[in-house]
Amino acid sequence: MTVKDTTGALLLAAFAVSSLHGQAPQSAQPKQDATFATAAPLAFEAVSVKPAPPGSLPYVPAFMRNRSAPIYGLQTMAGPVWLTISYAYQLQISEAKAAFQKQPSWVKNRIYRETFQVKGVVTSEQVREMIRTMLADRFRLQMHEFTKEGAVNRVMLTRPGVLGPNLKPHPEGAACSTQADASVGKAPDASTPSAPNCGFSYYYLPGGILHVGLTDKTLVDAVRALAGIGVGGLDTKPIADGTGLTDKYDVVLEFRPDSRVTTTDPDADDNGAPTLTQALSQQLGVRLESGTGPVRIVIIDHLEEPTPD
Repeated sequence: MTVKDTTGALLLAAFAVSSLHGQAPQSAQPKQDATFATAAPLAFEAVSVKPAPPGSLPYVPAFMRNRSAPIYGLQTMAGPVWLTISYAYQLQISEAKAAFQKQPSWVKNRIYRETFQVKGVVTSEQVREMIRTMLADRFRLQMHEFTKEGAVNRVMLTRPGVLGPNLKPHPEGAACSTQADASVGKAPDASTPSAPNCGFSYYYLPGGILHVGLTDKTLVDAVRALAGIGVGGLDTKPIADGTGLTDKYDVVLEFRPDSRVTTTDPDADDNGAPTLTQALSQQLGVRLESGTGPVRIVIIDHLEEPTPD
């Protein structure tokens, strides 16, 4: 499975940056205890799942771009079901690639428009549980997972105790814009006052330099989000934290997008644009170190095309 188009990569980036830091993943089919009754899983008040018209593009609602955005009423998202599952179960891109590698083409490529209604105001984790319920009911999803020792990319500070200039502590209560066109694929207008973008910003600067901005993210979640937008070399192994930093930051990274991350620091390219490896080191003060650690293995046991509305 590859995610080469900008829109598909953007959708995964939204899923990546909306992950709840430190939230333990949930199993798809929890076993029922014969002795103790369990509460029914949360479900949407109403839900519609339909194949999107040909040529439709993925779409993410505001709460997937910005974890603090309120979630209420009618919401719509659009994308292939593997991305919906990835969001619901908080899969890193490397975990998703392994889980869906042998799934049929429709799982990875067919765009579905999912419209759902919630009662009152709910949290991101409650929505995830509702999506898991929808996946089990409409797509007959069954999956299981386990953990084993394996290869990881560990985020490390280049110099202990020193943060890069583009890694700023997130100010509590800071205002930001949730407008999609202000954060996705469109550079800000220099003639208008700028406002930080909630969640992430993603656009190209002159010379083909990719600008990625993230707000209110831990350092390791910010690097995981880069893997979500298809940055080469970040999507092959799970990304683990080796910094011990749990604070939230606002992050800006600008680099040559066709470069791949490596565990070395190669010379600058001919036009002076930083490679991803250089940008991580120079702008954020971090590097990736190959190592071993716990790796989450997700197995799709069963998945069907959705039942009709």
